[in-house]
Amino acid sequence: MQRKTASALAFMVLIVMAFACVPILITATPARPLPPQARAAQASTVEACTLLKKADAAAALGGTVTGPNATGPFASAPGTTMTACEYTGSGSLAAILTVTHLPGAQFSIDRSACAKAGKDVVAGIGDVACWADNTREELHVYKGIVFISVELHGKSNATDTIKAVAKKVVDQMK
Repeated sequence: MQRKTASALAFMVLIVMAFACVPILITATPARPLPPQARAAQASTVEACTLLKKADAAAALGGTVTGPNATGPFASAPGTTMTACEYTGSGSLAAILTVTHLPGAQFSIDRSACAKAGKDVVAGIGDVACWADNTREELHVYKGIVFISVELHGKSNATDTIKAVAKKVVDQMK
């Protein structure tokens, strides 16, 4: 019986010592690299209004602009962060940049859809770029782990202007 008591006592001492060491082990644990989704979320500190300058928006819209009107960062879906920047001109003129960090799987799917044959692909901007639809008022660009959308509203024949704005934005992302 004494042997069982001694063994039980030794076991209890080991447990107490183990719990006493837990705080030391927790604070001594080295930092682990972030998983890809967390890195993408952390990279969302690149805000849209730092990439779309007021002077560039004014040049694109052809006059003075008000703004910027910044939105975000916010999560639009799990693992996705987004910021937006809007400048407005006279009448219904508007220049809008949206910067989105997508989780890896979603990013790959969306990027592949943009590069797909038959899509209206735009060469020379980012890694992959394509028009959102036939109106050509919104250009989607994929650069690294970032998806950007450049929109100009209220301006006729803005295709070349939108491409120029997108190129300036992407060039700042390097």
